[in-house]
Amino acid sequence: MRRGHFAVQGVKNRLLRLFWRCETTLALALAWLLVFVMPFRHTAALIGGTRQIEPSKTASAPSLSLKRAASVTRRLERIAPQMPFRTTCLVRAIAGWLLLSRRGLGSTIRFGVAMEDGKLSAHAWLIVEGVSLLGGVEAEGFQPLADLGG
Repeated sequence: MRRGHFAVQGVKNRLLRLFWRCETTLALALAWLLVFVMPFRHTAALIGGTRQIEPSKTASAPSLSLKRAASVTRRLERIAPQMPFRTTCLVRAIAGWLLLSRRGLGSTIRFGVAMEDGKLSAHAWLIVEGVSLLGGVEAEGFQPLADLGG
């Protein structure tokens, strides 16, 4: 009886991982369409409009929702490089926002700019509860300009 239970549990886990992979792939594809096909004003309106940067919150113990969000964004970072199209920082941030919104978790896409070798560079990263979960490492040196969503 125990062996059958473990076999069923293993199948459930594999199906759940397959579902999460499909969900993440679809979110990346939809985000790509929102970035490269839709006019940005429509994408921004869908996500909740742009607003000024909010002051950083003081760090506290990670909440359960932050842990769930971190799990989703780790999966997104694993799957994004395998996509047949280029997944820019903005595509990844929007896909993360879509996945987290579906779970009822609030997140913010932050836009920033930096001067690199005399050229202006832009970057987008995803913030949950004041913590950069997606694209935050690359955001070092970028001056935040605006937030999207929230």
